[in-house]
Amino acid sequence: MSFSQSNRLRILFIAAEAAPLVKIGGLGDYIESLPKALLDQNKDAGITLDIRIAIPYTNLIHPTFLSKSNVLSFTSQHGSAINSFDIYTTTIDSIQYYVLKNKALSEQEQEVYSIDPVQDGEKFIAFSCACFDLMKAVKWQADIIHTNDWQTGPACNYLASHKKSNNSIRSIFVIHNLPYMGAGTQALMEKYGFQTKEDPLLPAWANNLPLVAGIQDADQVITVSPTYAQEIQTAAFGNDLQDYLTSQKHRIRGILNGIDQTIWDPKTDPLIQHNFNSDTLENRKKNKNEITAELALQSKPEIPLLVMISRLDRQKGIALLIETLKTLGKQHWQAVILGTGSADQEKLTRKLAKQFPKKVRVLNRFDNQFSHQLFAGGDIFLMPSLYEPCGTSQMIAMRYGCIPVAHAVGGLVDSICDTEESRTGFLFYKPEVKPFAKTLQHALQQFQNPVEWSKIQKRAMQQDFSWKNSAKEYLEVYRTIKRT
Repeated sequence: MSFSQSNRLRILFIAAEAAPLVKIGGLGDYIESLPKALLDQNKDAGITLDIRIAIPYTNLIHPTFLSKSNVLSFTSQHGSAINSFDIYTTTIDSIQYYVLKNKALSEQEQEVYSIDPVQDGEKFIAFSCACFDLMKAVKWQADIIHTNDWQTGPACNYLASHKKSNNSIRSIFVIHNLPYMGAGTQALMEKYGFQTKEDPLLPAWANNLPLVAGIQDADQVITVSPTYAQEIQTAAFGNDLQDYLTSQKHRIRGILNGIDQTIWDPKTDPLIQHNFNSDTLENRKKNKNEITAELALQSKPEIPLLVMISRLDRQKGIALLIETLKTLGKQHWQAVILGTGSADQEKLTRKLAKQFPKKVRVLNRFDNQFSHQLFAGGDIFLMPSLYEPCGTSQMIAMRYGCIPVAHAVGGLVDSICDTEESRTGFLFYKPEVKPFAKTLQHALQQFQNPVEWSKIQKRAMQQDFSWKNSAKEYLEVYRTIKRT
């Protein structure tokens, strides 16, 4: 039945993780937040959405989520691989979650992601296939499968190669991070009967990669920001797939992610010590004082507090940040870096703290509550990412009046306005020390003008980064591909 003939649309989200069941990174938030926002669009859009979510089982899922689940079992045979699955079902916020437990892969259940591509490949490729058997087992069929990153790319390939039995199902494939393609899993793809199409615009090494399968066979390819959709078609960000992606640009669209503004709300946030809004910025200053007192930094309002909350790896521009702060070492500022990551990147941050013991504090830990406090008390948020498909930290920072200084890439371009009359942040356009330092210097100068700075803060805090706008765009995509 076509979308135009029905006001009901059934969508199956397929992903490696989904909050609140299990969350490792931003994908987990995406899979929780977008379906909820889509359901909120039901009345406005004049349709009824039946949204369900499928993820593979992991021991990280708390038993209480699954304790009341109904359990079904089925066998999944694809290529030369045969797997037996148990299905755990639970409903959260009117959305049904399916957790698929592969009985043969108990060793792969310790973590969501491992460092072994073969181990991950077996788990995720089997899961991608099993999602079609899942629909048969629960006697429910999606109109659209909404797949995410390489882990679920094979589902699009399966759908394309089994059109006769799945003729009414359409697919979208969301690229959250292009460089992660499922390398090392080609033999497993063959084992499960998958084969990507050879294309002269694709490098030979890309044949039969799960991410390429998703891109080739999805009805629509989505990136998590409009700018990233353009960037992946260039040599700088295309990871050698740019020629092929450019040839497919008619199927590629960027939709900016959002944030959950009920969680990230400085007016009601229970994790900060002093709540505030854009009309009570004086209360915000108290949060800064709490931070500087706790970390034994100077509690002077005229000294800007720079903050970075990030996974510490090369993509996030850690080395660039450190070298830039060194060049501005004689100026008045203090900085707090919160995050964990690779050993070499953590070591770089600690070395900076030793070099500037009176100005820099480094907290190599995950600390959700303190991250809220830093957003609520920091003056300037540093985000020098070398690439950033979307990014949400800059959105949260602006929501809390912590003004971003960021590299002009991906979603940072789409969410930060860097013009004098409408400024919500500051952007630099080359990932080099000189332009970063110049832009940060500009922000530091603006900070010394309290009247102008408060205007920037208020504009930033009044931006709408909710999932509402994203959900409207996804509904438009669903409508379009359902008609084809």
